[in-house]
Amino acid sequence: MSFLDKIKQQLLGEKTASTPVKKAAPIFPHKKAIKHEFINFAGAYRIGILCFLYDHQSQKPIHEYQKKLERLGFECEVLIFTNKRECDPQVYLQSFSYEDMSKEGIPNSPRTDRFIIRRYDILMNLYFNPCPQLLYLAQNSNAKCRVSPFLDHFTSSSDVLIPVGENYEIANLIEQINKTLEIQPYVRKEV
Repeated sequence: MSFLDKIKQQLLGEKTASTPVKKAAPIFPHKKAIKHEFINFAGAYRIGILCFLYDHQSQKPIHEYQKKLERLGFECEVLIFTNKRECDPQVYLQSFSYEDMSKEGIPNSPRTDRFIIRRYDILMNLYFNPCPQLLYLAQNSNAKCRVSPFLDHFTSSSDVLIPVGENYEIANLIEQINKTLEIQPYVRKEV
């Protein structure tokens, strides 16, 4: 090993062929064991929605769905991830972007922390592409029931997977969720 390689190894901590390589820790480690269960709309009150901003028009069906759930008596909160570097004034729903990330790429802002800590009855993932930031929020969420489309990348961060068929549209996913979880007006339980 040359003198420069030795210095590089000491400064950067690089491993040589004779040094055993340690297994890397996962990018997004699990915080704790959270008990999740199946909950339909009849057993829910607080609903959280995570979604990805594909374009400015993609937030319209999410906002309409939020308003529909609120008219039915549910408490509903939406969080959108936008992959722009700065905040976009055309995004009117609560959102976070790369500005709200730690150096490791983990969502780190009051909005994202509140979404993880809040004990939602149902947390819906209303997006299709694998987005590590949103998957991290869903995986570490304290929600009782996490609902997602039936796609491979959602299996570790969901409790209920909804089949969407070949039609990958938000409106179709919302319709399938409403059928599967039997949407109906919220009825307050007697105390």
